[in-house]
Amino acid sequence: MITNPPFALFDLEGLSPKTLNDLLQQAYDGSTVYHWEWYLATADYDAAPKRKPDGTRSSDATKAPIDPSFSSPFVRKSLADVAQWLRNKPKSVNVDPRYFGVLDKQAKTAGKVVLCRLEDPKSEKDGAACVLSEAAQSALYLDGLPSNLDWDEWVQSHRYRPDV
Repeated sequence: MITNPPFALFDLEGLSPKTLNDLLQQAYDGSTVYHWEWYLATADYDAAPKRKPDGTRSSDATKAPIDPSFSSPFVRKSLADVAQWLRNKPKSVNVDPRYFGVLDKQAKTAGKVVLCRLEDPKSEKDGAACVLSEAAQSALYLDGLPSNLDWDEWVQSHRYRPDV
């Protein structure tokens, strides 16, 4: 039974469906638990994973292959826009409210995912701390939080600002 919500993934670069599929598959293969952990965010919340009464979730994250017509509504958006999407999500939407991923130029050229944490999910400020991760380890890192990874220590030595 999976109890943690999936993590929202925001494509800020307008990556091709093939590239998005490759990144999602790498994250799945590297997860070691073989769960789809990323939800490829869309502009509205209708397609987002929904909270279940017992707190569990099934296979409600985005699975590869995605619809070939997918087009990200977040192209050239900022971290502030992404943070606003997370802050405005209805209570019924079941994605992690604090940790999320961003796909920037590094995703396209190097197979990387930017892992981010809102410093204060309830604040309207653009406070997000980010680090760069291989796509294959991205879900594994976030799925292990906070138990086996000290986020603050990691960010201190690996802080990254998305390249959009």
